[in-house]
Amino acid sequence: MSRQVLLDASVVAARGLRTNLRDVPGPDGRVRRLVAAGPGQYGSVWTRDFAWSVEGLLLAGEDRAVRDTLDALLAAQRPDGLVPRLLDTRWPWARFARAVLKERLALHAPLVPNFRSDQFVYAYDANALLVWAACEYALRRDELAWAGLVLPRLEAALSWYETHESQGLVVQPPCSDWKDKLKARRGAVFYTNLARWKAASALAALYAGLGRRAAAQEAESAAKTLQRRLERAFWDAEGGCYRDTAQGSVYSSDSNLAACVWGFADPERAAKSLRALDRCRLWTPWGPRAGQTYPASEKSWLSRLAGIPGYHDEGVWLWISALALDALALTGREAHRARLAAAVAGLLTADGAAGEVYHPETGRPLSGRLYRAESPFTWSSAMLLAALTRAAAGTPAALETA
Repeated sequence: MSRQVLLDASVVAARGLRTNLRDVPGPDGRVRRLVAAGPGQYGSVWTRDFAWSVEGLLLAGEDRAVRDTLDALLAAQRPDGLVPRLLDTRWPWARFARAVLKERLALHAPLVPNFRSDQFVYAYDANALLVWAACEYALRRDELAWAGLVLPRLEAALSWYETHESQGLVVQPPCSDWKDKLKARRGAVFYTNLARWKAASALAALYAGLGRRAAAQEAESAAKTLQRRLERAFWDAEGGCYRDTAQGSVYSSDSNLAACVWGFADPERAAKSLRALDRCRLWTPWGPRAGQTYPASEKSWLSRLAGIPGYHDEGVWLWISALALDALALTGREAHRARLAAAVAGLLTADGAAGEVYHPETGRPLSGRLYRAESPFTWSSAMLLAALTRAAAGTPAALETA
């Protein structure tokens, strides 16, 4: 595999990122550079998509966009600590309706925070992911003065989970994380709880960077306690992987791969989790399917109506492929990493962008009666920029704070 092929694909990913930046006047009249999730139906500023994209944005030199988007999202935080799931000029459904007609709506001031989805639930992963993103930015760019100013908001965002937990685990209603078209993701979900652990660990690192030693030690101890609790609740010793939910046995690629890359899983469990992915036969040439298939009764009527019932379990999401590239490297599976990197790079080069979600059999953008996958997709573009850059350099580094 040519290193140049990977670098060329990285340029495609970076170009896609910049395509989705929007200049919007803020309440003070200053123009802010905000990160939209996509150019069409996802033209809003989505909290989770942005948070996962921070590393790639910084690699692309888009520090201003990261800072401005963090400020905009944190400014919209509710008094109880909940952060918005997105910011937009209008109700998000308008974007989807126009997208069906192949039209796009501009993003302009004033931006309004949206907290509830079309399923009338909060985005339970958004708070944790935004805390992680803010800590990553502050530490990577040595913006500790800024971090000190927003620290109370980050603490409030993480504390929000204390009123949404049972026996120390975050419990959520159906359709309330990124897999918001799967009713099966309810109760104690590993992905959301893992994101909370990541945020707690990142906040401990931020305290240390701010010189708050006692707070750092306390936060680190709390994160380790949470890690042990999650291991007990979600590790499936028989299956050799982390269960999607505490009450089920389904394998989900997102959380298992993130556990490997984030250093949550020890080397033995990381290797077992990848072998479980093999046994479940979820691999495609372009990365793993999002997870094992759930029954139709556990899927939202919206995805069935749109003609994409496999959207959140059978589809291939390139941001998960990016996690897979890093997880394969960290578990010593370099040959598989090289094959996957070449396939993903070829996909980006051929399409000219990193799209949202792909058909597992054809490698083409997923589409249905009322839906066509977004492209370029910020989340995929940013994470592939980072993962392909590492693959080109031959480094297996995890997505950890420096």
